[in-house]
Amino acid sequence: MGRLRGWIRRLERVGQDEMSHFDLADGTRYYFDPQEAFKATFLFFSDSMHADHAREPRPEPPEIVRAVVGARDRSEALSRVMGGSSHLPLDREALVERGEFIPRSLVAGREYGDLGVLED
Repeated sequence: MGRLRGWIRRLERVGQDEMSHFDLADGTRYYFDPQEAFKATFLFFSDSMHADHAREPRPEPPEIVRAVVGARDRSEALSRVMGGSSHLPLDREALVERGEFIPRSLVAGREYGDLGVLED
């Protein structure tokens, strides 16, 4: 039994080396693959641009962004998820300070509400 536990621990360490994580408010950790997080957030960004163009409601944020809301330190969690990227179609301040998903305009010089986007 001890050999099995040791093998499982080694396997977990190898898997965690390729993963990143942030601490949740409940004391647990949220593990994620940084490459998959980039894909999910970039697709959210591009799907949001498409929805804005079609004047349709934006898609829901991906799981990785929703997990940031439950983080002990949202700012740190968002930095880990996004790295240096700025392709998040949400107001960072609202997400970090209040845990709210407030859409931000993806058009320079325009407010999101000025785009005539349909609301749910």
